[in-house]
Amino acid sequence: MTYRLWWTVGYTCSSEREFLAAKHRLLPATYEMLDDALRRANQVGRAGGVAWLIEGDDKTRLERGLIEKTLKKRGQELETTAPAADRPHDRRGPDQRRDDLRHEGPRRDGPRDDRGKMTR
Repeated sequence: MTYRLWWTVGYTCSSEREFLAAKHRLLPATYEMLDDALRRANQVGRAGGVAWLIEGDDKTRLERGLIEKTLKKRGQELETTAPAADRPHDRRGPDQRRDDLRHEGPRRDGPRDDRGKMTR
């Protein structure tokens, strides 16, 4: 099952009429679960954009008003702010880049240019 979310940010579409006129030019974001599409719609709304429409293969159709109503009801449930320590499936370990930032003194592997390549 796939769900397609059409959304805009900025002044691309400021009314339902403008969205319907521009819909054929917009590329929808595709999700396998309705909750994922709603989660993205929530993120778009918090960033100042508008989630105009969610359509599913199963004939699900949520327009702007219904999306906003659903997000008001389920917004907290759809939040994605879990820290990495709470996700046991994340096995990448600590971020090594942070160790590089704390490293003081010259680097032991030689000088590098602005692109990170060795210079000699």
